[in-house]
Amino acid sequence: MSVMWKSWGIRKTCSPGRHVVTTPRLVLRSPTMWELRLVLALGSDGEAQRRLHWAPEDVIPEDERERLVTAPVGRGRGRFGLPGPGLEAALLAIDPALGLPAGAVTLTPESRDRCELGGYLAPSYRGRGLGAELFAAGLALAQHHLHITEVRAAVEPANTACVRALWRAGFDPAAGPEKYVLPDGHVLPSAWFADVTPQPAWCEGTW
Repeated sequence: MSVMWKSWGIRKTCSPGRHVVTTPRLVLRSPTMWELRLVLALGSDGEAQRRLHWAPEDVIPEDERERLVTAPVGRGRGRFGLPGPGLEAALLAIDPALGLPAGAVTLTPESRDRCELGGYLAPSYRGRGLGAELFAAGLALAQHHLHITEVRAAVEPANTACVRALWRAGFDPAAGPEKYVLPDGHVLPSAWFADVTPQPAWCEGTW
């Protein structure tokens, strides 16, 4: 693993404005500003958009998408920094064996102590049981790096793979609205999950 970390230029620890979370099969780090289109590309394919329903301007065209998701990630030397109020924090998931982008997880603040989690895997990394690792990393980012007490997630009940992944990541069923309005205006039924920690923490990468 140490050789792989070095090969892809991935830091092992957090630094000011940059976070690193590891799971058994993924390394996740804060994306740089120029990797934001890559973050979008990972969820822009038709299969993902049947669940995500992003606004059209956020969906990356197919030719650019294929180029981004099939190329090893760069070293990410640009400092992305922590998001301001109302913006999303994100982690780019990387396959440490190949250096390829595997997915992304996002946190949308709802208050000082609560956020909503979202995430998706690149097409070639779906169906491997990595969703639970992705969501667990997002939970760790919120509660052990950004001092957020409660992390919530909404999922369409029919999306059983996502429901299982949230369970395995440590989330429990929670109360929430029965309908969820997606970015493109679609309204879907929703089931809610949450995890609460009494002792959230900051990490050394937090300003």
